[in-house]
Amino acid sequence: MKMYLKFVLLFTLIFFTTENNFAASSENNDFNDELSIEAFHLIEQMSESTQLQLQDNIFRRIFGSRRTKAERVSRSQRHSNRPQRYTPPPSQSQDPQSHSQRSSGASASSSNQAIRNEPKPPLHTSLRDQYYAIGVWEIGLSVGTAHTITDIAENKGLGFSDFTDYHTNNYNFKFGFFTRYIMNEWFALSLGMDYANLSGQVPFGENLPENVPFRFTNDIFEFYAKTELMLPVLSRSPFDLYGFVGIGLFFSDARIFDIRDRIVESNVDYSQVQPVIPVGLGFSYKLPNGLRLGYEFGWRNTIFHYLDGVRMTRDNYDNYFFNSLKISYSF
Repeated sequence: MKMYLKFVLLFTLIFFTTENNFAASSENNDFNDELSIEAFHLIEQMSESTQLQLQDNIFRRIFGSRRTKAERVSRSQRHSNRPQRYTPPPSQSQDPQSHSQRSSGASASSSNQAIRNEPKPPLHTSLRDQYYAIGVWEIGLSVGTAHTITDIAENKGLGFSDFTDYHTNNYNFKFGFFTRYIMNEWFALSLGMDYANLSGQVPFGENLPENVPFRFTNDIFEFYAKTELMLPVLSRSPFDLYGFVGIGLFFSDARIFDIRDRIVESNVDYSQVQPVIPVGLGFSYKLPNGLRLGYEFGWRNTIFHYLDGVRMTRDNYDNYFFNSLKISYSF
């Protein structure tokens, strides 16, 4: 019985010892397998690079050096191994000398080159660009009619209908010169001079006594500067609609006559040079050849009572206005 128990204990001890050794050996085998796989890949890569280097060295020894120009010139190994870019040669179609060489003669080549260097006109030009220029001067002439509102004529304070009837039948002629500078699409500055002969007479004055003012004439010379504000709606067309306001001076020389057409002397002293404020409206049309045609209505406000040589009212000043046809040339 004792021998049997000894044998069982010995067998059990041998069995557990063998199992522990087997587990430890299996763990070592797994670790060794992982190391062997990594080592195998590393060895394989090294063998491939070594094989490529060996093949490259063998190729160079047999066929000579395959180094590029950059490898031979550059001292940097990084630079020398960089791939080179291919730069194509310049095209002869873009070389002006190739065109001149292919031409039949020097004169033909020079003419072709002059044609190539000549700027081409735009494909489309707007009407505003064709007919309107900004930053240019104009010089022109104006002709038209001159009208007065005075005491002798007794036409102050008339209604619209009576006013138009009177001035349709009673007017004189005027003319003038002007220059105009177009600053931008909104504003223009105009300087000018106008001459007009103003006149008027007492209506229904057949029974007036002698030495009583019956009619008058006045030759005036006006010098003005005015600013024109153009309508922006028409900024893309050859038409211009504008309003203006300015300041000026006029020289007055009134002569008074009685019913017998004799001069009536005035006993009032006044200055013949007076200020005037021109205001009005106008429109114009620009032609393609640089000419501009237009019409302008200009009212002249004065602070003067003796435009007709006499003063019969204390409140209302004498005034006058022009209807003008204008023509100008831009340069």
